[in-house]
Amino acid sequence: MGLARAGSSPAFPTNEKPYKDYIVDQLKINTNELEKCEVEMTVELESGRLIAAKNAAARKLAKRINIPGFRKGKAPYSVILQHVGDDTVTENAIEELGQQVYKEALEQSDLDPFAPGNLVDVKLDDNPVLTFKVPLPPRVDLGDYSSVRVPYKAIEISDEAVSESMEHLRAEHALLEPIDRPAQFGDVITIDARGILDDDNEEDNILVDETDFDILLESESEWPMAGFTQEVKGMNIDDTRDFAIKFSAEYDNQELAGKTVLWNVTCKSCKSRTLPELNDGFAELVSEEYKTLLDLRIAVRKQLEQSATLQQDREYRSTVIEEVLKKCTISYPSIMIQERIQELVKEQDRRLKSQGITLEDYLKIENKTEKEYIETLEPEAEKQLQSSLMLSELVKIEKIEVDDDEIEEAIEKTSLQFGESAEKIREMLRKDSGRRSLELDLISDKALNRLQAIAKGKTIDLAENDTETQKHSDSSKDKSTVETDKKDEKS
Repeated sequence: MGLARAGSSPAFPTNEKPYKDYIVDQLKINTNELEKCEVEMTVELESGRLIAAKNAAARKLAKRINIPGFRKGKAPYSVILQHVGDDTVTENAIEELGQQVYKEALEQSDLDPFAPGNLVDVKLDDNPVLTFKVPLPPRVDLGDYSSVRVPYKAIEISDEAVSESMEHLRAEHALLEPIDRPAQFGDVITIDARGILDDDNEEDNILVDETDFDILLESESEWPMAGFTQEVKGMNIDDTRDFAIKFSAEYDNQELAGKTVLWNVTCKSCKSRTLPELNDGFAELVSEEYKTLLDLRIAVRKQLEQSATLQQDREYRSTVIEEVLKKCTISYPSIMIQERIQELVKEQDRRLKSQGITLEDYLKIENKTEKEYIETLEPEAEKQLQSSLMLSELVKIEKIEVDDDEIEEAIEKTSLQFGESAEKIREMLRKDSGRRSLELDLISDKALNRLQAIAKGKTIDLAENDTETQKHSDSSKDKSTVETDKKDEKS
């Protein structure tokens, strides 16, 4: 039942006559409602109940230990007490008795526990009293959520953004040709570079230590730091240069501001860079799908709109959830937040392991104890838990559900993304756990869509809203025929 020991108990007189059997009677139960959906439940027992439990615990102990002069399990009660001590017998008795009493008390009360309870206190008076903390189901009052309104600004992609994205496409399709002359602005050079802060060769002060990486020589470039391209301009293949550059005192990173970096750079290759002309031929070079430059610009604008809309929708939904939560009154047992924190810890552990480090290593790097790290997770865990409970209540009130056809359609769309492994993924998603997980995701999406529609002041049908959102989601998941720079995708 998830019961915890309440601690060691006072010794009992060894001249007690143990009861071999005890008839369970109606328990004396008192409950006291606590904050955060928890109830303190005290259960008073007759003394004979504890004596019977101690007798049973002693018999179990006797079967596991060797007592001189007796076969295992055959020593009398008084001898067992003398051999292991009354505290040990009592502690084992309470552990077993606590679970039995907790179950009986729930059956005799009207409590509906949300999760296993905990034994938090034991008083061993004439009539023993066990105190339990019982978690109750969370309570959610959405308040007037339908009155929430959040302005939504339509996405507008400027001509400048389209032109910038087109320039990135030109750069991706630039013609690079080896040259024998010294490197000039506009060229691409391949270098080995090592940059050390303040002429200190210690490992922690190595700013850059890279080999065979390309750099475009541009006068305004600030990578790897302002002034670097001016220093390497004019290099020939196999040239090596040593130079120093100082970060500005106003540099954003205060740990580097005002510091000097000593550079050692070797040029491995030089290439001239010729950008293609912006014409119909360039459009066809990007993809056979585009016959004219106008076709390409239209496609680029559409992709930028989709990317920007997806980002705005994520931010908009987050804002809407925050506004709805302000209307809500939510209460939940402490065990729920503890479980959510542990989930976040496990998620972080998985991420770190994928990077080749352990959570213990991470805490050492951050100079934090496990307790301090968990404390930093509490605000995010609380936010996620409240959002989840709010959405669950919204699903009930709005009667949001999905049918088998919607689940099957989602299974197909999800599995097709895995190419040759599609059939395996399809089978996995059709199993009970996979299907249920997908169903919950779909319901959650519908609930979020409903909140988004409410916040925009729309009175459209929920099914219609879901259809439009699904179309938008599908189009964003399709592989784009226009590859743009990551900066474009974030714009």
